Amino acid sequence: MEFRQEVETGTFKIVSNTDTTLKIKEVATKCRLVKTDNGVKVELAYTGPNASKYMQYVEKHKEELTKYLMNPDEADLYEWMETSHQTPETLKRHEKENLILYVSFDPESHKMSTGIADENITMKLGSTLMNINVDELTRDEFKLAIYNMLLLADEISVMMGNAGLRKMANIQIVKTYLTEIYDKYHENID
Repeated sequence: MEFRQEVETGTFKIVSNTDTTLKIKEVATKCRLVKTDNGVKVELAYTGPNASKYMQYVEKHKEELTKYLMNPDEADLYEWMETSHQTPETLKRHEKENLILYVSFDPESHKMSTGIADENITMKLGSTLMNINVDELTRDEFKLAIYNMLLLADEISVMMGNAGLRKMANIQIVKTYLTEIYDKYHENID
């Protein structure tokens, strides 16, 4: 049996052999798209350990894997959907909600996380968009992380059809994050 130590409690948890332990990015690296008369199909090109587990994952998630392999730039969106247990259908239910981008920053540890929340600052949709430590990144790395987070937020807002959230994913926000958080709190560790 394999165990994983839980960070919060320090206790050990058995790592199960279900397909939920696999991530779409990991499975996609072992797959390829093959042209057929009917279009394209995902083919598993892996015969190593736990190949049956990968095969089950491919069978269950053919559509997502096809989209992922055809649009590698949308990888973050598919990973976020997987970790937050969202589908295009469940996202559509949030179309009319007044959602905002929420930033949590701890000035002592310099850890920052972002997510999608309602106006009461209640985190929505199950998973954060980004978790970083400002001290561990250069200014350019921080800027890239913010751009990637905003692109992800934009893709989510487009998929759910939420115009208000899309306005909040405006690329101008990068300047605000840089000056308000990075420049004010970054520790120069040289």
